Amino acid sequence: MLKKPELFNNGFHLSYFPLGDEIKDLVIHENWEKLDQEFKILTAKDGRLFKFLNEFHDFNEIEFIISIRDAQNDWEEDGIWHDDGSRVFAFSLSLTVDADHLEGGRLGVRQKGSENLFEIPTPSFGTIILFLTGIYGFEHKIHQVTKGRRIIIAGWCS
Repeated sequence: MLKKPELFNNGFHLSYFPLGDEIKDLVIHENWEKLDQEFKILTAKDGRLFKFLNEFHDFNEIEFIISIRDAQNDWEEDGIWHDDGSRVFAFSLSLTVDADHLEGGRLGVRQKGSENLFEIPTPSFGTIILFLTGIYGFEHKIHQVTKGRRIIIAGWCS
């Protein structure tokens, strides 16, 4: 159940989740394995990120991936509109250290079937975008990164 619906009038809400220097160092040094281990701890039922997200919505578990979108990749392109299926809640936690030099990579959010959308630029390190899924009638996509590198933890709560 959505606990603070007034924060999600447009299907999303921006907040801040404090991440320590250790996480930033793992990103800078591209230690993806250790970063993944740290987020397994943060997203466990007794983890800080689990507890933080649970303030906004009830759920039982979190799935996540480390998502790296880089303008230097030949395959970089716009994503497709999707609603995350049966997942009840989603988030995009920015690990992008240099968001000021990033172009593209916006998160688009809209009500299903609507042409009106909100495009949220990749926020700075530690900023989290919480957004609603298909259960609430919303869908989203990531736009192509045209300059720089976008690093986030993409997560789904079910």
